[in-house]
Amino acid sequence: MNKFFLLSLLLIAQFAFSQNNKQAPPSWGHYRKLTSYNASPAKGMEAFDTLHFVLAAGETKVTYIERSSGPSVEKTKTSESNSDNAVNQPPELIGNGRKRVPYYLSNTEEFFIPDYPANSSPQTRAELDYLLQLQQQRTEEDVRASLFYAGVYYRTAVQTSDPDYKKIRRNLFHIGRSIGTWFNPDSLPLTANLAANVWKDAEYLIWKYKNYFIRIRPYKLEPKLQNLEETNWAAYPSGHATNSYVNAYLYSELLPEFSSFFIKDAYDMAHSREIIGVHYPSDSESGRVLAWQLVKRLLQNEKFKKDFDAAEVEIKKVREQKGF
Repeated sequence: MNKFFLLSLLLIAQFAFSQNNKQAPPSWGHYRKLTSYNASPAKGMEAFDTLHFVLAAGETKVTYIERSSGPSVEKTKTSESNSDNAVNQPPELIGNGRKRVPYYLSNTEEFFIPDYPANSSPQTRAELDYLLQLQQQRTEEDVRASLFYAGVYYRTAVQTSDPDYKKIRRNLFHIGRSIGTWFNPDSLPLTANLAANVWKDAEYLIWKYKNYFIRIRPYKLEPKLQNLEETNWAAYPSGHATNSYVNAYLYSELLPEFSSFFIKDAYDMAHSREIIGVHYPSDSESGRVLAWQLVKRLLQNEKFKKDFDAAEVEIKKVREQKGF
C-alpha cells in the first residue's frame, strides 16, 4: 500500500470527521506531534521571549483582537483611546505596504487562533529542531519545488491589463490542479471570481493576525537555519498555508469527492514553507485552522452564497460538457 494511498485515506477520513462534527479536522503527522510539547515560556529566558518581528514604517499594529472562542489571551488594550471600536480595529489595516479590506465579511468578524508557542518554550525548540532536520534532509528537488511554490499566490490587486494577469488567475487553481484539465479559470470564470473574492477576506485576516502576533521568523531564533527566502513580514500565521487551505476547503465544499486532492495540495504548499526554513510548523497549523473557520463563516454569508451557488452551477455544466 503506497504512501499516497494511505495519505488519501487519512485525508478523506479527516474531511468526513470535520463534516460530521462541524469543526476543523484535528492536526496530524508532525503537526500533531509538535503540539504535544509545552508551549509556555521557560523560566529564566524572559528576554528571549520579548524578541518579535518589527513592523516597517507605516505598517498597522493591531493591538487587540476580539476572539469568537477559545481562551482569553488577548494582549493589553492601548490607553490612547476610550473607544472600543478604535482599539479593537484600526481604521485601515496595512499589510506589506498596502491597504487590506475584506470582500464578503466585515472587518469586525471574530475568529480564533491560539497564541503562538513562546520563543523559549519546549514546543518552539522542538519545531526549530524539526526545521533543522528538514534542512539536513532536503534534496535539490525539495528545494526546487518549494521555491516554485513560493511564487504561487494570487495578487488581489491584479488587473486584467497586467501582463501576468492570466498567470495570477491560474494560481487560483494550483490547489486542485490534478483533478482534471477542465479545472482552470478559463473554463470556470465564475469559480475563479469566487476564489479571488474569498482571497480578499483571507488576506485581510492574514495581515490582521500577522500584525497582531508579530512573530519572529524561525531563522532569527535559530542561527543554524539556512532560510532560502527572505521575508519582510511577520510569521504567524503562514500566508501561503492559510490561502492554500482556504482554497482547499472552499473547493471541497464545491467538489467534495475531490477533497483529499485539495487537502493534499494545501499540505504540500504549507510544508514547502517549512522546508525552506521560513515558517514554523505552528505557523502552518494556525493558517489551516483560520482557513477552516473562514470558509465555514462564509457559508453563512448571503452575498457569498449567491456567488457560491453560481459557481456550483458553472462547475456542473462544465463537467457535463467535458465528460468529467
